[in-house]
Amino acid sequence: ALLPPEKADGIIFATPTGSTAYSMAAGGSVVHPAVPAILVTPICPHVLSFRSMVFPDHVVLRCYVPEDARSNACVAFDGKNHRVLKRGDSVQIKMSNHPVATICRSDHSADWLDSLKSNFNFNTRARQGPL
Repeated sequence: ALLPPEKADGIIFATPTGSTAYSMAAGGSVVHPAVPAILVTPICPHVLSFRSMVFPDHVVLRCYVPEDARSNACVAFDGKNHRVLKRGDSVQIKMSNHPVATICRSDHSADWLDSLKSNFNFNTRARQGPL
């Protein structure tokens, strides 16, 4: 699928495993690691209608720098290996045929929820005293 020209400071493409880091920090959804998906999260979109999207894992996405762009763009992979993209260049995003196996202490979902709670204080707040 070819994404239409989007106006934002950047775009994050992530797997559900990566959704709890970069994508969540940019306002993207938190997605369970067992969900086969590709997440697309804009960084500081210039229009209110450009929101985080979730695509099925079989979709192949292409993000390109328009020929009439004001300047070149940059792409990074997990914050490393920066590359300059010139006008007309594109990046293809697709799910790998070789997923990385993970080890669970007990139950996959319980481990994931415990990790969210311990690392992000997910859905927790201080207990309120009586009125």
